[in-house]
Amino acid sequence: MAKNKLSGSIWGVLGDGVKLYCVHFKQFALYMLFPVLGQMAGLFWVFATSYLFSKNLDYLTREIPALDSFGTIMISLMLITLPGLILWMKAFWDYLVAYGALNSMTEAGMTTGKIYDFPAYNAVVTKRAAKFIGIWLLFSIFSLVSVIPFFWVIGMIFFVYFVLIFQVFTFEEDVSPSGCFKRSLMLIKGNFARTLAVMVVLFAVTYYFLELGVSVIFDALKISDFFYGILEGWASSIPVDSINSILAMSGGSQITPLDISKSIVQQIVFFLVVGFTLPLRSIVWTLWYKVLSEKDGLPAKVSHKNSKKLDPEIIKRTKEKD
Repeated sequence: MAKNKLSGSIWGVLGDGVKLYCVHFKQFALYMLFPVLGQMAGLFWVFATSYLFSKNLDYLTREIPALDSFGTIMISLMLITLPGLILWMKAFWDYLVAYGALNSMTEAGMTTGKIYDFPAYNAVVTKRAAKFIGIWLLFSIFSLVSVIPFFWVIGMIFFVYFVLIFQVFTFEEDVSPSGCFKRSLMLIKGNFARTLAVMVVLFAVTYYFLELGVSVIFDALKISDFFYGILEGWASSIPVDSINSILAMSGGSQITPLDISKSIVQQIVFFLVVGFTLPLRSIVWTLWYKVLSEKDGLPAKVSHKNSKKLDPEIIKRTKEKD
């Protein structure tokens, strides 16, 4: 992709996005390593320590009489799971920050051809953390309303209109949280069908086809079978009979510990694929934002009177490090 030369077509933007993602795949994967695996490790710590503590509770209360009270047990459980919760919270926050930082990385990849200064990209978000949190709060409220069946269709329509809120936040520094939603809506107004087409392709590739492909690879390499064996033992401790009795009353099919373990592995694969392809989605939406900004009669790199260019510090560090 020529430097700052953007294709205005849907397939051109998707092609440029895939190309930029593949060229800098190592950097993007490295950046997403902690946000994705950190969340998984934190949750694993919480569930594993809770399971081991509960399984050995009788022995512990015999050996440590002070544990033989509900209050002490709850405090002990919170203390042993606290490291995992802290790890998960830090990784989750970094994952949210990535929604803004990846847009700056895309700009850096197009402008300098290099991506490496992760703290500088994160600073684009963290130095305006209050506004960024405000955007996520507004988006969370919108998402909660959208899950109500009556608002499904309206929610899906506005989800398309609001898909560029993080790009607006990144490149238009003085826009308020609510202004990011308004600006995204104005950019997509008149381009709804094309934006929806981009969204459908991205969703199909990153949420379905790649997840399906990785699952096939895991099955072929017997990785799935390995995790099935580990998780099936843990799933056996779940009161499956009670669950099946409830399912039988509602006419549902019966489940086994193996079914539970297969479902967990499937969710893990899904989370890994969706997490590590977040850069691809951010790249494409950043390119699409620039295309629509140009169509709006404004330069691709400076899309608004309050827009900001790529952080000069990022450019400076990139030129210094070859």
